[in-house]
Amino acid sequence: MSRLLYLDCPSGIAGDMLLAALLDAGGQLEPLCEQLRQLPLEYWQLHCSSVSKNGIAARRVSVEFSHQHHHRHYREIRGMIEQTSWPQRARQRALESFRVLAEAEGQVHQCPAEEVHFHEVGAVDSLIDICGAALLMEQLDIGQIYFSALPLSSGTVRCEHGVIPLPAPAAALLMRGLELLPSPLNGETVTPTGIALLRGCRAEQSLPPLRLLEIGCGAGSRDFEQQPNILRALLGEPLNSGDLPADLQQDQVEVLRSNIDDASGELLAQLWAQAQAAGALDMSYAPLLMKKGRPGWALELIVPDGQSERFARLIFRESCTIGLRVSHERRWLLPRHSETVATAFGEIAVKISGDTVAPEADAVAAAAAAHQTSFKTVYQAALTAYWQQRGRCEPLSSSAWQTGGKD
Repeated sequence: MSRLLYLDCPSGIAGDMLLAALLDAGGQLEPLCEQLRQLPLEYWQLHCSSVSKNGIAARRVSVEFSHQHHHRHYREIRGMIEQTSWPQRARQRALESFRVLAEAEGQVHQCPAEEVHFHEVGAVDSLIDICGAALLMEQLDIGQIYFSALPLSSGTVRCEHGVIPLPAPAAALLMRGLELLPSPLNGETVTPTGIALLRGCRAEQSLPPLRLLEIGCGAGSRDFEQQPNILRALLGEPLNSGDLPADLQQDQVEVLRSNIDDASGELLAQLWAQAQAAGALDMSYAPLLMKKGRPGWALELIVPDGQSERFARLIFRESCTIGLRVSHERRWLLPRHSETVATAFGEIAVKISGDTVAPEADAVAAAAAAHQTSFKTVYQAALTAYWQQRGRCEPLSSSAWQTGGKD
């Protein structure tokens, strides 16, 4: 089961601080560098050292590279990440972090995200920080991420556009809705890359109950007199993990919802067939009463994380809706696999997930039709064959054929 990560941010968060904290919490540098070399970058070298911040031991990372001010457009960065063979969750976290950052920069400079021309953020060190952090989260099997209140410091920073106030405009936009605490620190505490990683990884600003396993400490480049410039990464597992199956898994999905008042059953059936063929995870629709007393349908489509735009285009094309709501949600999942059992009606595929056993409905229906018997008879025969195959004869109630189902 994936672990939890809680980020304690007394002096803020930056991409390099998070990278260093994850390395200090058990991340492995060499495997990380091997994966990062899939990026088509010029010469770079990642250095990790031990430092002391106000008497506290921490890790510090720095990137050595040849072209410090190599500017890149968002679309170029996205293409670089998409061509890697990294684990899907790591690649998605990196892509999402740059996406939210591009949208914030686009809002600051009044241009579309696709046209955003990154300066410092597009440099090699920031690419390494964001992508490296995403890869280390996968290496450490980190699922959900949480973080503390962020310090709101004062001061200015010099960038390509001149001297700007802190927090930097893009960082300030990404901090909307978050809890900020007044800070005596003068200087940048929350960098665009740091807050983009929190947003891109859909971190939650809270402290969950957890059993603490590892602690990592990452150091920032500045030194503050008032307090150590560190970020602490606390890795743990949910306290209730003992109540859950050991192999329980978690993932992220996107959910599209719409209320439609002019769709027939035939239209919705065709929409589901196309969505399923395109890789949708699940779809449901329920009747409801809409405005002006019109009967309608509440449509809900669950799709893989990061693919809502593709399915939104499908829904707009195949239905008459003019608006969709999209949300990012987490799922707990039991691993699933399929086995084939021999019955008097032929071989039937059976789905197994945890302690739930369910013969495949399509295979059962086909066998029932071929042998001119009932669906329930074949279903029960498949269940009995499954348990007998394991040396057990599971008693079947009159409603046993209804067990199973899907999320």
